[in-house]
Amino acid sequence: MRKNISLLLIFISIFALSACTNGPLFIKDSDKRYGFDDLDAPINEGEEIELSENKEIPFVLRKINYLKDLEVQNDRVEIDKNDSSLLSMVIKPCLTDDIELSSLVYKNGKFHILLNSKNDSNNVCTPYISIKLLNKLPDDIEADDFVIDKSGIKNIDIKYTKDNAINYVKQKYKLIANLPDSAELIYTDRPIWQIKYKFVYEKDDHEHPIKNLKINFDANEGKVLSLDEEIISKFIDNGNVFKLNTDKAIYYNKKVDELNNIYIYDIASRSSKKILSFSGDIKSIYKRNENDDIIINFKDKSSALSSAIYNEEKDEIKFIDYRDDLNIIDANFKSDDSVLAISRGEANMTTLYEVDINDDSYIDLFSAEDNIIRASYINGFYVYLSKYDINQMLYITRDFEDYDFIDEVENYYYADDNSFVYRSDNKIEGTSLYTYNLSERFYKMIIKGDYSYIKKIDEAYVLAKKDINLESYDLLLCKLDNNLKEEVLFENVDNLSLYLTNDLKKLYKSTKVIDKNYTKNIIYEIDISKGDA
Repeated sequence: MRKNISLLLIFISIFALSACTNGPLFIKDSDKRYGFDDLDAPINEGEEIELSENKEIPFVLRKINYLKDLEVQNDRVEIDKNDSSLLSMVIKPCLTDDIELSSLVYKNGKFHILLNSKNDSNNVCTPYISIKLLNKLPDDIEADDFVIDKSGIKNIDIKYTKDNAINYVKQKYKLIANLPDSAELIYTDRPIWQIKYKFVYEKDDHEHPIKNLKINFDANEGKVLSLDEEIISKFIDNGNVFKLNTDKAIYYNKKVDELNNIYIYDIASRSSKKILSFSGDIKSIYKRNENDDIIINFKDKSSALSSAIYNEEKDEIKFIDYRDDLNIIDANFKSDDSVLAISRGEANMTTLYEVDINDDSYIDLFSAEDNIIRASYINGFYVYLSKYDINQMLYITRDFEDYDFIDEVENYYYADDNSFVYRSDNKIEGTSLYTYNLSERFYKMIIKGDYSYIKKIDEAYVLAKKDINLESYDLLLCKLDNNLKEEVLFENVDNLSLYLTNDLKKLYKSTKVIDKNYTKNIIYEIDISKGDA
């Protein structure tokens, strides 16, 4: 009842105002959004407008919005199909930010809507205006019976649409990108599409392919007026980066014909050096938990697995040729002087050995029909992965007497001295990433979805989220607290052969470059701290 009385008082005030003035009836507030959105029917229900020459039509101005939909070609008026007292109009692109609807007058057989703007503006927009008439229109009135007259409003003709401008720029500069980070129409002495790209790949610049670009494109002449580029990448070498969470350097393989050439790139000195060469296929590569030493497991032409251990501090290589009576399928660091080696026998019988790399002695740790395919030693725990048909089971144990089954997983990754991360796909949660705390013996979900683990920094996780449509990845920093927080570090990574520094400023990645004369993998350093073009 109180609401109806209040609305009645408003209507009485409106009619009182109309009686005191000869101008249009409207109410507005300072931010150019207008009230009376709750008026669902004409104020004079059922009464049609009585038309006569030069008759002013009273209305309530409901709202004016300044839209950025610049594809509108002509001014137009629309009559609500359910309520002929509701009118909306869209104005073609113009320069204004203070448009006013001065009057609505019927003359010469048309409804003339007068719009004006008092102040000069460089704001390019498409005004949208909504009004409500105090009486409904006659049934035979159509949108074509309305004419929009403008005063002090400068219209902008745009020959090249935003899509035209973007396609032109992509072709001219051979950019590999889907959409720019922004594309806005600005006005100086002419309409200009200002297009900004962040971390865009320029195909023909092999030395500095990743850039931030700001391009001004003449919206009528169809040409580039200016190009500002910020170089944020640097060519390192040809090759493939190994996905290792090192601290001071990155490792990569520069394969020539059938020869693997393993290089180390020192981040501080920006220098590369070759540390070893060998033929054969690389089976796996692991970094030692405590430092940047690596072990590379590879098969030579004889199909026997060999290991190469690189001591980063001493700059030394040690090769391990395993016993002929063993079928070693993988090896990982156990201690300063030993490795954890997996030997597979018949009927999925698997034996774990601790192999001393100095005197080549072997300690038999564990044997079972478990088909172990990978094993690690983390903070006093053996962590190992067993495969049964298509299922992979993750276990931990201290002494191979008491075991904990963790989960059915796709893979697991060392995170820090007390935890590891694993990826699982189960019927309840779907694909998800989990972290397992070894000292407290519990697991916790990090995130649900198609994510890959990259590294852990303090209490945050760097993850790669797969974009199925683009067949690429976005690198995210995820912080675990009461509400998971995601921060985008870098978008549209084509593969996960990459290394990210712990300060989150530099990204090193391999990219396949296809040219008419060659195809090669090239390694770049990208300064992702320069994220704003």
